[in-house]
Amino acid sequence: MSAKSFELLLDTAFAPEKPHVFEEPATAVYQKLEQAFKASRQQQGNASEELSFRFEMLRLGIAIAFIKAYSRLADNEGAKEVLQLLQEAVKAKSTREIDKIIQKKISLFDSLYHEIFVNEQREHILALFEQTLDSASKDELDELIMEGLEALQEIDFESARHDEDDDEPLDEDFLKSIK
Repeated sequence: MSAKSFELLLDTAFAPEKPHVFEEPATAVYQKLEQAFKASRQQQGNASEELSFRFEMLRLGIAIAFIKAYSRLADNEGAKEVLQLLQEAVKAKSTREIDKIIQKKISLFDSLYHEIFVNEQREHILALFEQTLDSASKDELDELIMEGLEALQEIDFESARHDEDDDEPLDEDFLKSIK
């Protein structure tokens, strides 16, 4: 995969606004992971803190792209809070600091699933987000970048927003009957 694909994923998720996720260009975040990966291989596979940190930064960037896209589709307050948490974690200077920031407010992730209803696009984006959090290799992240690009390019965010406004509230009696 390429640094350009990662940049495109972020651009697509944030469009029409410009993503300001990292202090450096998104391509640099990806390239630094590749450099750390090469340096680790030269050290005969010893995983370094730098490699772990660079992996986490890329993973956070991909997760931010998916949550941003989800929040554009769902207008979900929980998604906005998770996005803020992830954007705070991106400012961390070490893997340990990222973990501290996320663990402090881990309960925010539960709120993402309260307003899914039946919407394939939202469910798919959240599934990609979950896979991002569970990923353990650069290859998995590369696959998620490409799958995410494909998914986000198929979404018409403008019409999805209007469709959400047209949704009728669910019938209270119906909801009681299925419990």
